[in-house]
Amino acid sequence: MKHTADIIIIGGGCIGTSIAWQLARQGAGRVVLLEKRMLAAGASGRTGAIVRTHYTHPVLATMALHSRRVFENFSDVVGGAPVFTRTGFLALVSEPDAAAVRANVALHRDLGIRAEALSPDDLAHLEPRLSLDGIGVAAWEPDSGYADGLRVTLAYADAARREGADLRIGVDVETLVVGDDGVEGVQTSDGLIETACVVVAAGYRTHDLLRGVGLDLPMTPVWHDLAFVRRSEGFGAAHPVISDRVNGFFFRPDAGDVTRVGTTAPYDGWVDPNVEADATPSRHELDRLADGFIRRFPGAATLVGHGIACAYDCTPDLQPVLGPATDIDGLFIAAGFSGHGFKLSPVVGELMAEKILTGRTTLVDLDLFRLSRFAEGQPIASDHAYTVATLG
Repeated sequence: MKHTADIIIIGGGCIGTSIAWQLARQGAGRVVLLEKRMLAAGASGRTGAIVRTHYTHPVLATMALHSRRVFENFSDVVGGAPVFTRTGFLALVSEPDAAAVRANVALHRDLGIRAEALSPDDLAHLEPRLSLDGIGVAAWEPDSGYADGLRVTLAYADAARREGADLRIGVDVETLVVGDDGVEGVQTSDGLIETACVVVAAGYRTHDLLRGVGLDLPMTPVWHDLAFVRRSEGFGAAHPVISDRVNGFFFRPDAGDVTRVGTTAPYDGWVDPNVEADATPSRHELDRLADGFIRRFPGAATLVGHGIACAYDCTPDLQPVLGPATDIDGLFIAAGFSGHGFKLSPVVGELMAEKILTGRTTLVDLDLFRLSRFAEGQPIASDHAYTVATLG
């Protein structure tokens, strides 16, 4: 059976649904989103869902600030129930990175972000339950926090439907159809859908779809595990969201007395697409993640309840590919987020829709995230990058 669409989005995570909503609300015509399994089936439904603006590149910090403002006013902007919980955000780093932290905090303040650099004494006053072992300085963002990946994705989807988008769940995209003049359609499990514009936002599966039309997107799909750790009785109020770059873990409070614990970097482990939907961390990994929390909060005896795992779509510079594909008219990419797509999803939807409909963007220049940067030897880099933590 043959169908037609003005624009097709492949992928029903937070990125794909955000783009679909923005395109539909801006009058892009017949917008069709295709999702193989279910909405938020991949990383969007298993994310830490941290909302913070602490980036070491000004373009990313600008994008994250714009997105945080959407999360803060989500009901008014997108619709549905509020999704954002403000806890503040701490980035803990060792002394060799102290100068970089102070430079990045100055950058953030210049961009309008409330941020400050804290000495260990300052940190002890702010969060006295923390062990200060190995910490040289911390960056503090009082306005950051976390949201809920599943609820956010479903809200984008509902908003897209209200604007007339057609979300087709359970439809597998088999191949992209490309002719001499560019995109002609997609071949799916339900037949051919003709279109002159396709946005591939399919996480790590984006690599294989692009390879089918001769494009090389350097991307490694890797496991990312999360443990749900129960804080001990008497712990007290929830802690801030914390990125512990000294030991390589992050801690995000959840409902009740639970904390989500994951790793900051490096990532490891090739993904088997056949088992991703049922992936869970090993007992060894759950214990290792819980130990990371106990080391930073030594007074908090914890019990590990369970965990979840997902696939991150990681590029060589750990930054996304956004915008038109190389040499194929009508083909756009929004993938390679390397674990931080959720916090950028509001602004990515806006920027991608603007680029597709007008050929330009106003908040930031998406050319920074072009696919060709890897072949050109111009990966995205920061003037004040941090040391990659070694997991212990």
